[in-house]
Amino acid sequence: MGQGTRGLEVRAVASSWSPVLVVVLAACVVVGGWAAATAHVAPGTTEQQSERAHWTVSGEFDHSAEVTRENPVFEEGATLENRETYFVRATPVLDGEFAAEYTSVAGDSADLAVDTALVVRAVEDGTVYWTDRVDLASTTADGVASGESASVSFSLNASELADRRAEIEQSLGQSPGETEAFVAATVTAEGTAGGEQVTESLTHRLPVSVDGDTYAVESPGSTSETATTAETVTVQREYGPLWALGGPLLFMLGAGGLGALAVAHRRDALALSAAERDYLEYSRERDEFDEWVVSVRLPASVRDRPRADADSLADLVDFAIDTDAGVVEDPETGRFYAVGDDLVVAYDPPSPPAERDGGIDAGSVLAAVTGGRVSAGGTDGESAVAADPVSSEEASEGASVSEAEEEASADGAEEKASTEAADGGAAVDAAAGSDGDEPVERGAADRPGRPDGGTGVDAASDDRA
Repeated sequence: MGQGTRGLEVRAVASSWSPVLVVVLAACVVVGGWAAATAHVAPGTTEQQSERAHWTVSGEFDHSAEVTRENPVFEEGATLENRETYFVRATPVLDGEFAAEYTSVAGDSADLAVDTALVVRAVEDGTVYWTDRVDLASTTADGVASGESASVSFSLNASELADRRAEIEQSLGQSPGETEAFVAATVTAEGTAGGEQVTESLTHRLPVSVDGDTYAVESPGSTSETATTAETVTVQREYGPLWALGGPLLFMLGAGGLGALAVAHRRDALALSAAERDYLEYSRERDEFDEWVVSVRLPASVRDRPRADADSLADLVDFAIDTDAGVVEDPETGRFYAVGDDLVVAYDPPSPPAERDGGIDAGSVLAAVTGGRVSAGGTDGESAVAADPVSSEEASEGASVSEAEEEASADGAEEKASTEAADGGAAVDAAAGSDGDEPVERGAADRPGRPDGGTGVDAASDDRA
C-alpha cells in the first residue's frame, strides 16, 4: 500500500466500523470510570480476621552444681553455673530454677502454677515407646502482676539418673528408640482476654544426658505462650496498580476516542468522497497486480493503434491474461496499456484526491480517531504509482503533435522508438524496419501466466502499424 493511501485506509476502516468503535469506546468509558471510582473515590471496605494478643507467659531455666568432692581443679564448695558439662563425681547434684514471667497488654493480673518433673523415655521419629516421670518441685502464685514472675527450684542427682535409666533398660531388655532424659517445667496461667477467662499453658524442657563420668545440660533458651483472641476488623479496600492506574487511563482513552469520533463526524472527516474511493480502489489494485506491470515508454506507433478503454486496472489485467499480453505503465503519462496485435487497451488511473478544505488530511483523521499525533503520510498524492496530472484531452493534443512530427521524419521516429524500447528493458518488440527482420523480445519467463516468457507487447514499425 502506498504511503499516500494509508490515511485513506484508516478513514475507510473508521467510517465503516464507526458503530463498533462507538460501542467499544463507550465500554471503555464505563469500565474505566467504574474502576477509577472504586479505586480513588469510593474504594469501599472489607472485613479481615486478626489475632489480638492480650498477655504472654514466658519461661527460662537456670542451672548450677556445687563441687562436693575434693579435686585438684575445682575448689570444694565452689559453684559451677550454667555450664554445658558437669562432672558426676565432683558435682553430682544439679540445682536448677525455672522462672515464669507474666506480661499483660492491658496490665491485668493472672494466676500462675509451675510444675517440674524429671522425665526419662525412649522415643524414635516422634513415637514414644515408654516414659518414666518423677515429680521434682512445684509452686503457685496468685495475682501475678504484669512484669512479675513466679519461679520454682529443683534438684536432681546425676548418679541416680544414670542408675534409673540403666535399671529401666535392664528390666525392659532391648528397647527400640533412643533413651533421653529432661526436666519438664509446665506453666499454667489463668487470666482474662477480651473480657473472658482464658487458660494458657506451656511446657519447657531442660535436656540432661549422663555419659560415664560427665553429664551434659543443654540450654534451650526461653519459650513463651501468648493468649490471643480473634477479631473481625473493617478496613478500607486496597487495589493494585493495574486497577488504580489502568482505570483512569482506560476512561481517558474511551472519552478521548468518543470526542475525536464526534469531531470527525461533525467535520465529515471520515467519509470518503467518490474520488477518494476510486483512488483507494485503484491503489489496492495497483498493489495487487504489481507483478503484472512493467514500466516502458511506448513509441507513438503503438499508441496510434485502435484503442479501447478499460474501466479499472483489474479489467485491463484480465484482458492481458486472456490475450497473453503484458501490462505496460507509461512512466511519462502514468497510463496503463495492454498491447495486442491490432488493439491497444488503455486505462487512465484516477488522480490523487486533493486535500480537503479546512486542512483535514489522512494524518489528522488518524490522530483524531486514535487520540494521538500519528502521521499517515498525508494525502499529497504520494503512492506506489505516479498519476499523470495531465488530462486526457491534453494527452490527445500531445499525441496529435507527435503524429505530425513522425510524418515529417518517419525515419527518425523509427530510430527513436527502437532506442526507447531498449531503454525500457526491451519489454516491447522493437521493429527492425521494413526489411522483415525478426523483433527482439524481452525475456520474462518468471511472469505468471506467460509460459512462453513474452510480454505480449509489440512495438511495430510504421508500415506494420
